[in-house]
Amino acid sequence: MPATFYRVECQECGSRQKIFSRPASEIDCNVCSETIAEPSGGQAELESELIEELAPE
Repeated sequence: MPATFYRVECQECGSRQKIFSRPASEIDCNVCSETIAEPSGGQAELESELIEELAPE
């Protein structure tokens, strides 16, 4: 299965960033350092708003 990325928006500051859909470690916002996603043994456990799922190129 090809890798998928998500475009998410931080609930705290509203910044958007692209993250891997199956992270191995906690992902923090690049602007405010709020946790936006955590690993869950598969798909990311999002603590931010999913804007779009980006197809592999």
